[in-house]
Amino acid sequence: MRCSYIRLVPAAVVLLTVLAVNGNAQAIVPFKIQVPDSVLAELKRRLAQARFADEFQDAGWDYGTNLAYLKSIVEYWRDRYDWRAQEKRLNAFDQFKTSIDGVDIHFIHQRSKNANAMPLLLLNGWPSSIIEYEKVIGPLTDPVAYGGRDLDSFHVVIPSMPGFGFSGKPRERGYNPERIARMWVQLMARLGYTRYAVHGSDWGNGIATRMALDDPTHVVAMHIAGCGGAPTVPANAGNQARPALPNSAVNAAHNLGYQEIQSTKPQTLGQALSDSPVGLASWIIEKWYGWSDHDGDLEKVFTKDELLTNIMIYWVTNSGTSSARIYYESRHMLGPLAPTPFPRPDARVNAPTGCGSFPLQYDRRDNPLDTSSAEARKAAEARYNVVHFTTMPHGGHFPAFEQPRLWLEDIGAFFASVRKNER
Repeated sequence: MRCSYIRLVPAAVVLLTVLAVNGNAQAIVPFKIQVPDSVLAELKRRLAQARFADEFQDAGWDYGTNLAYLKSIVEYWRDRYDWRAQEKRLNAFDQFKTSIDGVDIHFIHQRSKNANAMPLLLLNGWPSSIIEYEKVIGPLTDPVAYGGRDLDSFHVVIPSMPGFGFSGKPRERGYNPERIARMWVQLMARLGYTRYAVHGSDWGNGIATRMALDDPTHVVAMHIAGCGGAPTVPANAGNQARPALPNSAVNAAHNLGYQEIQSTKPQTLGQALSDSPVGLASWIIEKWYGWSDHDGDLEKVFTKDELLTNIMIYWVTNSGTSSARIYYESRHMLGPLAPTPFPRPDARVNAPTGCGSFPLQYDRRDNPLDTSSAEARKAAEARYNVVHFTTMPHGGHFPAFEQPRLWLEDIGAFFASVRKNER
């Protein structure tokens, strides 16, 4: 017997019904992205008047964002980039807003034509956005159109985190991953889903883990972009030393500077991110360069349009600062400043878990985490009920956007086994 994952009520009722939550009426209302012309005109003016920092002739990317590449992006952004075309493409997806825990939440809710499709919540991190999953929405919701099987279809939900993109900005402290996980539990319940799966990358990884722990009755399975790895082998460990990554630009200490700033003084940085589109682009592109698998040429995996659409979502919503605060909130969620902004829950996830790692998804380090050894799987099994454990041949930090085919293959293999056990 096929397993039904959603209460079978008419879609219009699900989308427009008013539900009572905490004594207040909370509506789910349709939403379209409509950036005012004045915002775009002001952006073009700022780009035309951009002032760039100087750079050493042989700096490359060693000191941060490469000047020549940044200038090429800004020139394209100013003269050729078409936001209205990107806006139209994004508006082809079904989007909505609802209020949860005092914040207006924006989300894509793309339902499959298959009423018995599995609901799948897709969670991204920073500095990403809803576009991380735009390439996989079609194959997930309508696999037949892409050569797949109808029984492998999903209802897809992709929310923007509080302070990110078209979601509202929190007006108080404390919107940390644990709190956001509870918000997404409420969102899935409000959409009428009684059994659902969740996937996460970056911050979405930790939030998905917390959802599986907080809502075990309803989370049927979890897939995350890597379940961590075995400890690194020191560079001076003799024959056991692992070789350096090709084109690794900087060491671990250089890579983690952004964490220290965003988890201690996000407002100081944030003034520059809010005032300068070039500053915002520089801050974001440096991470996309450092976290992707491209052999030194970022546009081997992303077009300028793709990079700029992600940046535009931050710019037009003025969410560079509000999104960065998740680092501060996470690093202070246990009280005093924690050693890292990623405190892990102590409990073990019992839901079937798929670990799909990509070799360059973490900061480029000379001694990367080992995500493929028996030691790595043992470490993952201590935290998760691992039933699927793979490492892709290539790919980086934004796998569904960077390597959608490999990501879809891994998602498909994992959920095929989950569905088999659910029937």
